[in-house]
Amino acid sequence: MKTLRKALIVCIVTGTGYFTQAQENITVDDSQKFYFRVSAGYSFESGKTEFNNADPNELTGIKQSTDVTVNADGSSVNVKSLNGTVGAGVKANVTAGYMFNPYIGAELGVSYFHGDKTLIGRLRSPQVASEENTYLRGFDVAPGIFLTPNFKTVNPYARIGLIVPIAGHLTIETIARQTNAGGPGTDIMVEAKSEVKAKFSVGYFGAIGLNYPISDNLSIFGEVEIKNLSIKSKSAEIVEYSTTAITNGQSQLVPGQQLADLPVYEKQFEFSDDYNQSTTTPPNQNAPREIPTQFVNASGTGINVGVRFTL
Repeated sequence: MKTLRKALIVCIVTGTGYFTQAQENITVDDSQKFYFRVSAGYSFESGKTEFNNADPNELTGIKQSTDVTVNADGSSVNVKSLNGTVGAGVKANVTAGYMFNPYIGAELGVSYFHGDKTLIGRLRSPQVASEENTYLRGFDVAPGIFLTPNFKTVNPYARIGLIVPIAGHLTIETIARQTNAGGPGTDIMVEAKSEVKAKFSVGYFGAIGLNYPISDNLSIFGEVEIKNLSIKSKSAEIVEYSTTAITNGQSQLVPGQQLADLPVYEKQFEFSDDYNQSTTTPPNQNAPREIPTQFVNASGTGINVGVRFTL
């Protein structure tokens, strides 16, 4: 019995010590606090899908979402499928938040995203070299919820919420060069830049991270963030277009084949879920062309680091 009593006393003392230590690692301040967070980070592509058709005028010879190489004598063709997102790039963020208690808060962030150029189509052959690249640049807002166990030192947390793009556009750059297309020794090069505008779209994000206090009001943090965002296209327009003849390294614009010479039907496009198209009447060259709705996959997974100020 004495041995049992001693064991119980040891257990009680040990348990009390662990409980006291755990309490010391948890902040018991339940005051309501505002905070600001500033961060920067980089996202990688995730949730890859097929790319959209970026050449409705069929100027490049590129088939949608493919990388095609024809060998020198034209006897064989290598075809690679291109899949991905426009969600890779650099991100800067400013967020304001409010803690309702030590464990849960609400926040609203504003981010600028500077997307990397992404190859979405290419054709290489003895006669033609064509390539399409795209990138996303713009701002979004992100309302969310902040959750934490509120440890006193290294403090884990989670964030979840919505992503709403509010400004910016998708840019598509196209270049196509055809050997001897202007006659022996004269190549023809076509260059174009298009911009795609978006309809109202909503995605979502989730993040987990660690916060480390430097002082009572300042801390640093690092986190892993996953975003799932599909942006519905509203309209597209070719904003730059030129055709150049190249002979012995000398370039000359080809008359009648510049941006001003394109009819509206070939440089402005409207995306629609449902539309009618006549099979007997030629299209109106002075009106934008209707094409099927497209979605831009802007999903990504990345790392953010920054500082947090508590008021």
